Amino acid sequence: MKWSKLKQNVQEKFADSVKGRVEIFTTRYNKPNSSTGRAWITIDGIEIVNFSTMKSGQIYKCIYHEATPTNCKTHPKVEAENRTPGQLLEQGEFSRFDLHKCCFEYLNLTVDEGLEHASPIINSLAVLDKRLGKRRLPLIDRQLLHPLTRRLLEFRLSVEGLLNTRNVEV
Repeated sequence: MKWSKLKQNVQEKFADSVKGRVEIFTTRYNKPNSSTGRAWITIDGIEIVNFSTMKSGQIYKCIYHEATPTNCKTHPKVEAENRTPGQLLEQGEFSRFDLHKCCFEYLNLTVDEGLEHASPIINSLAVLDKRLGKRRLPLIDRQLLHPLTRRLLEFRLSVEGLLNTRNVEV
């Protein structure tokens, strides 16, 4: 499936409150002997994360995260104690290929399967999904989430008017 159709299908699953405000993008740089590129997510047009294929390859010597549904070689996840405070992603943690695979996989999952999936990218798509109702949103334990998923959940809670600011870590 072409990226434009995949993107459209994924973003159609977003809740009305985040549609057009949260967007996913990808690009590929065609250089000789290379198909590197990057993907990114924006909120209100501001890039919040960068999935750099080149950084992933340089740092981990492979381009897929262990939680990405693939049969290719993968690198281990970044443990919580090794994370940089305040960062949503570590450099090279995910690649453009991770985003593509996870978006494609997400199209065939229920929202519950998306929330329970090992991939933080798929979890992030699940918290934006219109099938996840407003009553369930505040019940999700934010402390157990990957920083990216937590940020997107908090954004959704905020735009839905459900965010209790006293319980949010900034």
